[in-house]
Order: sequence, then structure tokens, then C-alpha cells
Amino acid sequence: MKDGYRFMGALYEIIGAIYSLGRIPRCKVSMLKHVKPGDRVLVAGVGHGTEAVAAARMGALVTAVDLSPTMIKQLQKKIARSGLDTSGLDTSGSNGSSPSPPPIQMINDNILNVTDPDGYDMVIANFFLNVFPRELMTEIFHHMTGLVKPGGCMVIGDFTLPAAGGWVFRVFQNIYWYIAAIFFWITADNAVHQVYDYPEMLKSKGFDIPEITYFNIFGIKSYWSILGKKPKP
Repeated sequence: MKDGYRFMGALYEIIGAIYSLGRIPRCKVSMLKHVKPGDRVLVAGVGHGTEAVAAARMGALVTAVDLSPTMIKQLQKKIARSGLDTSGLDTSGSNGSSPSPPPIQMINDNILNVTDPDGYDMVIANFFLNVFPRELMTEIFHHMTGLVKPGGCMVIGDFTLPAAGGWVFRVFQNIYWYIAAIFFWITADNAVHQVYDYPEMLKSKGFDIPEITYFNIFGIKSYWSILGKKPKP
């Protein structure tokens, strides 16, 4: 299994925080205000686990998934520093229930191998879907929306689409995204592509979009956290 973050995984969170002037960490946790104690939360491409640890502190039962062993190790370090339970590492790809589950169950596997018949109250994909070329991203997105239980939410935090409001704004947003995309293509073999339209993707799956929170840099919308609500039957 190739680990694209083997050489720079330890710096991933720091790089993101610096490049975004602190917006990425805020973006990752902004929709956790909708989490209630006891909610089951899935975090895909968890990385260092900013939102996973925050959700666990709120009383959620968190399943954290990452294909990169480097990132799982970084998450374990973050959990240890937080004082949360560090047990529960599962490399089987199946997040089965247990009588007393740890606040964060870690799965070192491909998100496509993760299934759950009961579904999750919230599925989070922060700065995760942008790693993949469109065809694979669409497959992963379809799989993740299927993990949201009726009445549950899917949260996507990422770079914004180039917005209306003048060519200067659009040029900045495009350049800002492609600098990051090319950097992670070089360092982690991520895909380079146009920014994906996540709100429209969620709507195509029948999700409502009750909330979008934007994070600006120099007055320009640079990141968004999108809350998609899956209707009940």
C-alpha cells in the first residue's frame, strides 16, 4: 500500500494552517456545532484528526479512517496528547460495533472498504475529496453519501469554487487552489484538477443544503464548509 504522506505527513497540519492563515483548522470544526453527545461520526481522510478529536470531546462516537499509516500515527499522537482513549485501532476495514467502543476508533484502510448497515449521524470529508481525480472522487463520494443515515448530515470542507464578483476574485481563487494542488501533487501524488462543485454534488444525491460557512482570505471567499442534510423517507 503506497503511503503518499510518508515524507511530509508530520508537517501536513502545520502547512495547512500556515497556507490558510489559520482558516483550515477553523473550517474543519465549524459544522461540529450540529453534533450531539452519542452521535456516530465518521471522518474520512482524517489526517491529524482535528475534527475527530473535537467531536470525541463533545461526546460523539467517532470512526476515523485514513489509508496512510503515517496519518494514523499522527492521529494516535494527537489522541494521546488530548487525553482521550487511544485503544481501538482496527486495520481490518470493518468498523464493527463493540460493547464499550472507544471515543475514536481508528481504521487504517481505504474508505471504500468501510461499511456500516446502521449509517452515521454525520459523515465528514474535510480536504479529502480534492485528493482524487474526478472519476475516483465520484465513486468515493457516492460511497460516503450512502454511509449517512436518513436524517443525518454530510459535511465537506474544502477550497471554494471561483466565485462571481469580478475577475480579480476568480483569478485569486484559481491561483490559490492550484498552488496547493500542485504542491500536494509533487509531495503526495495527489490529483490536479479544477475545484469540485460539492453543493451541486450533494443536491444530485438528494441532500438539502441548509448551511454553508465561508472562510475569507483578504476579503475573498477561499474555503467553505458545506452541510448536507439527508432527508428522511
